[in-house]
Amino acid sequence: MGNWQSWLELYSYWGVLLALLAHFIPTELIMGYAGYLVASNQMSFLLMFAAGLVGFYVSQSMLYGLAYYGGERVLSFLTRLLHVNPVRMQLVEANLRAYGGWYLLLSPIWKTLFGLLAGTLRIRFSTFTLSTLLSFTVWSLFFMTSGYLLQERWTLVATFAKRHLSWIIIGSIVLFLLVRTIIKRRKRKLKKDRAED
Repeated sequence: MGNWQSWLELYSYWGVLLALLAHFIPTELIMGYAGYLVASNQMSFLLMFAAGLVGFYVSQSMLYGLAYYGGERVLSFLTRLLHVNPVRMQLVEANLRAYGGWYLLLSPIWKTLFGLLAGTLRIRFSTFTLSTLLSFTVWSLFFMTSGYLLQERWTLVATFAKRHLSWIIIGSIVLFLLVRTIIKRRKRKLKKDRAED
């Protein structure tokens, strides 16, 4: 058992919240193990989920604030400190510039990058908040439910996610672009219908 797992067992809800502030533990592992703890220790699923959501949001908001007020110098320092991959950073930055808040829906995948770059690019805080909370709600519910159902085998889903991360990212981007296109078409159709009326 890893140190972070012992921490989660010892401090339960607070442990999950604090673990999500540590950017070196993947969120899928934390939330998968949180689901397992709920199943094995009769903890509240809702409280565990809430602790995870608060921890993730606070973590992302801190990075956002540091990058927003610190600018490029702080961004450069934090990316070195947190060992951020420069190629990933360029990819996320380019897509954030192109798609803004929509692209933030992928934030649980590379949480450090999204928090820092959203602040640096000065994406509206309300957009950042909505996208972050919505995306992590879906992400955490999936991994928590998996951990809850699989119990001792909770690592199966997290391991699968880590091994096939590139496909998950590609699939998420395709889904994101599809949803975005559908919404845009519906808006155009509504405008056209109103204009005809």
